[in-house]
Amino acid sequence: MITNHTQLLNAIIEKYNLKSYLEIGVNNPAINFDKVKCERKVGVDPAVKNNTSIYPGSSDDYFEIFRKEKGDIKVFDLIFIDGLHHADQVKRDFENFLQCLSDNGFIVIHDVLPENEAGTIVPRETKQWWGDVYKWAMSLPNYNGIRYITYNIDNGCCLVQKLSNHRGKGTTVIPNWQSYLDMGKELMNVTDEVNI
Repeated sequence: MITNHTQLLNAIIEKYNLKSYLEIGVNNPAINFDKVKCERKVGVDPAVKNNTSIYPGSSDDYFEIFRKEKGDIKVFDLIFIDGLHHADQVKRDFENFLQCLSDNGFIVIHDVLPENEAGTIVPRETKQWWGDVYKWAMSLPNYNGIRYITYNIDNGCCLVQKLSNHRGKGTTVIPNWQSYLDMGKELMNVTDEVNI
């Protein structure tokens, strides 16, 4: 049974025989990064030093370096976004690294289902904090070229698959706490059943 993001990531890797993994927001490698079972792993986190698998800078900087070195090469099969939990940064990370994702590859975005409004305030004011990732996640219907589902585990793990011919439905929702309560589960396609 899959109950957390690490188990979800490993299940996706195993089912689809994925070979390359990128983690945005490692923090402590022992918590998730070291447990992910993938042939080639790269992490990005300015707080992690002295680890040759982890770039010690921001995701924006890593993307610029990657783009200059690799150009249009799509090299990652699976990307986990769990960095700075601000809606604008998650949007940027998603849109930037979608360009680096292999065809039919996957992105998992963590913490899209916060438990209370106090834990979503930016800048952070509470010990338990998800940030306002949910505000960006409610805009997923506006994207073309992806299919997504959000698993109601571990404060919300949104699984996005890159599908070039898939068209979004569009939404004009105002991203705030009330719209999250009213329409968030529908907009993020939330399910309690984890079927990979």
